[in-house]
Amino acid sequence: LRNVPMKLRVVVAVTSTTALLDVNKTPSLIRAIHGLQEYWPTLPITVAVSPVDESAVYLLLKKNKIPHELIICDPNQPRALAKVLAPMIRDCETLLVHDASRPLTSAEQFTRLTNALTPSVDAVRPAIAFTETLKIVGPNSVIQKTLDRTQVKRIATPELIRTSVIDSKGKDQGWFLPLKKGARIEHIEGSPEALRINTIADRDLLESFLHWRQTSV
Repeated sequence: LRNVPMKLRVVVAVTSTTALLDVNKTPSLIRAIHGLQEYWPTLPITVAVSPVDESAVYLLLKKNKIPHELIICDPNQPRALAKVLAPMIRDCETLLVHDASRPLTSAEQFTRLTNALTPSVDAVRPAIAFTETLKIVGPNSVIQKTLDRTQVKRIATPELIRTSVIDSKGKDQGWFLPLKKGARIEHIEGSPEALRINTIADRDLLESFLHWRQTSV
């Protein structure tokens, strides 16, 4: 059996309509859920979705016969998500939140994540270093400043959080849920294939990657 953090609840967040885009004929949301189910087959899935996308997501989950619990809120608003989850995680020690627009997150990423949640860590998530040159561009395309790329990361999911450090009334700190002041956070190495689908071009890139992986086996 896989390493399961004690009393873990898994939440898949539909943060964008890109979660409904097909990746090689399978919607991103469904691929994301299948990846979690393959890694943790005994854990139930909770899906968080905004009222705008509720109907489409419900029909998609029903069509694919995925057992789930649907919660309605804006997953992009940490306080709103924390408020809805509060009564559901009272008996949980850890919470995993995964973006449904990241359909190719690997088993290796889940393993690195759970291994990183040591007694000295309260919340952990993947991050990828920037290799590009980063510029601040002002009016008329004038370059104003070159940023230090070593100080910038591409933040990814899943996020694995101890429920004891969730502060439903706290400030947004850039995590799916507001964390208590002093929460001990950690970033692990992210997987390049866990790209977030923001555009059709991103989806096409993931399809190309899948095709390459299938033909290279």
